[in-house]
Amino acid sequence: MTTATLLVTDVENLGEVVALLRAAAAELDCGLTVRTLAGDEVDEAEAAAAAHRDRERKRLPIPVKVDLHALSDGPVDAEAVLRGARARGLRGGATVDEVRHTTKR
Repeated sequence: MTTATLLVTDVENLGEVVALLRAAAAELDCGLTVRTLAGDEVDEAEAAAAAHRDRERKRLPIPVKVDLHALSDGPVDAEAVLRGARARGLRGGATVDEVRHTTKR
């Protein structure tokens, strides 16, 4: 089994970025969960608003992570999810952070 984590730095546009990633992931039979770097679930609207406030205060917004997981027994291809999101209009702000391979028993 493979799981992957994407790092999203364009938090100001988090709703749009996640929508593009979610559509690309669904096409590859993957689901996703948006989390803080500490692992807590994220309210996308609140995170985007906080990122806007950070920019206004001349601070860098805190990135979030997107955990990808397979909805079937197939692997998770994080690069393919990113390519799919870019084909749908993603211009940046997301990258592969970590890919984990585990064995089912």
